[in-house]
Amino acid sequence: MYYMRQILNISLPLEMVREIKSEMKRQKFSSVSEFVRAAIRAYYHEIGWRRLQKSEKDFAEGKYTRANSVRDLE
Repeated sequence: MYYMRQILNISLPLEMVREIKSEMKRQKFSSVSEFVRAAIRAYYHEIGWRRLQKSEKDFAEGKYTRANSVRDLE
């Protein structure tokens, strides 16, 4: 599968660059780009987890709408 790529340049403090390179070697990432992609995936995973927790909390508090059919979701 072909994915279009875009180059993104960022500026980071030297200490952060050192930490990233150290961590990427420790976890055996092949490049800084691979490390950053994994960090972004983890960020999106965390957002999804927070939304799920909020949904569970809302449901427990009775903050929901009952759907009787798929059409009710539209």
